[in-house]
Amino acid sequence: LLRFAETYRNLNKITTLNLDKVYVRELFSNLSRLMQPTLAQKSISLEINLKDQDLALQADPNLLDQALINLVVNAIDAVKEKTDPVITLSASKAPNGKVMIKVSDNGKGMSEEVQEKIFIPFFSTRKQGSGIGLSLCKQIVMLHNGTIQVQSEEGQGTVFILRFG
Repeated sequence: LLRFAETYRNLNKITTLNLDKVYVRELFSNLSRLMQPTLAQKSISLEINLKDQDLALQADPNLLDQALINLVVNAIDAVKEKTDPVITLSASKAPNGKVMIKVSDNGKGMSEEVQEKIFIPFFSTRKQGSGIGLSLCKQIVMLHNGTIQVQSEEGQGTVFILRFG
């Protein structure tokens, strides 16, 4: 919790991003490699759907990694009771030129009431949750002049959509 609080405090101090050309395939590859031991241990499938291997965006790779790790960790928790758990990472370029990254799961989903609160700092539905992860994600995406939205249905799963212009 202290580390999260420290990270959160530091994130609020960030005024300049270390922008670089980030290839989505590398983001997904690193994320897959990092999360693979946990996914394997819990028998969770990770699917990557990336038609354009050259899809890239200007971003701070460390912060973007942190946001995606948070989303995947949440997805792992959401699918833990499913018999055939799947998390999907996908990305594409929207017609308006924005890069869209989606983190989807076939987990338990969220009620509308919960969806309205998930980006509020320190709100959590988990006993061990700090309530920092999604507010960090939102902060990171907003620092990149992007947007983050959630689509979720109880019993069906959840999709987080990140858009970067």
